[in-house]
Amino acid sequence: MNLAGRKLIYEERYVMFMQAENRIPELHDFTNTKLSQQLVSQLIKLGVQNYTAKCLACLHIHGPSTSIMLQKNCQIRQPDVSVAIAELRRLNVVKLDSSAASGRGRPSHIYQLAGTLNECIIPFIEDAQNNITHIISVINTLEQLAKKMSD
Repeated sequence: MNLAGRKLIYEERYVMFMQAENRIPELHDFTNTKLSQQLVSQLIKLGVQNYTAKCLACLHIHGPSTSIMLQKNCQIRQPDVSVAIAELRRLNVVKLDSSAASGRGRPSHIYQLAGTLNECIIPFIEDAQNNITHIISVINTLEQLAKKMSD
């Protein structure tokens, strides 16, 4: 077995150990839940990236999760999980717990929401409201310019 194969087996075993040790819920596909689909859809309509919306919903539904769990639950690739988590962390919506690997290798990260779902969607709502304010301002300026140019 090559090194990559051994690493994958190790990571899967480590995640199973972490699930038992930290009581992290088992993997389930959240995309079948109608409310979670609506949540993701509405976040996307606000301008949130698809992967970010999926990870937010998944963390709300499943609780603390590793990157591998998010990949499986959200059915997205690891780079997309990394981008989504970086955005959620930038907005202070997700907090990170590092747990040292029992042996060699990188420590594993466990991600969880930093508050309730209502608290975690506030940055997205505020961003959308700021965009609305900006658009209204631009519209008003355009109307004023058009009026001046018509006179």
